[in-house]
Amino acid sequence: MGYQMVFFDIDGTLIDEHKRIPADTLTAVKRLQETDVTVAIATGRAPDQFLHIARQFGINSYVCCNGGYAQFNGKPVFRRPIDPQLLAAFEDMADKYHYPLVFAGSEACYANQEDHPYVKEAFAYLDIPTLPVYDPAGWRDHEIYQVYLYCAEGEEQPFVEQFANDFRLIRPHRYYLDVFPKDVSKAGGIEAMLRELGIPQGASIAFGDGENDVEMLSFAGLGIAMGNASPSVQKHADYVTKRVDEGGIADALARFGLIEPVVIVSR
Repeated sequence: MGYQMVFFDIDGTLIDEHKRIPADTLTAVKRLQETDVTVAIATGRAPDQFLHIARQFGINSYVCCNGGYAQFNGKPVFRRPIDPQLLAAFEDMADKYHYPLVFAGSEACYANQEDHPYVKEAFAYLDIPTLPVYDPAGWRDHEIYQVYLYCAEGEEQPFVEQFANDFRLIRPHRYYLDVFPKDVSKAGGIEAMLRELGIPQGASIAFGDGENDVEMLSFAGLGIAMGNASPSVQKHADYVTKRVDEGGIADALARFGLIEPVVIVSR
């Protein structure tokens, strides 16, 4: 059985630490799209945080918010919104500590504090062209799939303890954490998309580098960790490729026979 679908993480996988797309990665993914293989993104970001990147690849299908929402060619195929009562409890605790929150929906992100420096720095770090919408009531009016908690390292511990049975908290940056339901992962969104398309689990490939990629690397028929992933992530993969900035995507796709080797000529 050949591989029919490939899922790519974004940060540290499709883009490097400087938030740039390596030329060999762009060429390799576009070459993959010229085959019969279906290509999708699987990211912890919300849609309005990564669609500008997806457009550069011409990718229209994605699993996002760490698996809370999935869409194939404009059609939602999986939704796992967070219980509004749980969101209210989380916001009450954040208000107690004066920590800002950003709530991620399928169309936009909604901030409950305006122009907070931690939010600005985090969005700049991710190279997101626009800040979240300032709308303290946004989470009440829209389905929310993930929350971003903004606080310094270590300050999240009371939230970890209080919501130990409800949320998973992962810190991608010194000023913020991804907060999403404990029973949600990228693997769940991938499973839903494969089921929608009638693609067997074994015919899927997933590329990733982060803690939030572990489940999908284990779930996919072929899990490929980037060379820049930590050892704790790499151990869950079937194969470890080169680093993102060393041609890791192109090298692995060629190694497993999905594309011809990519050669980038410097000028």
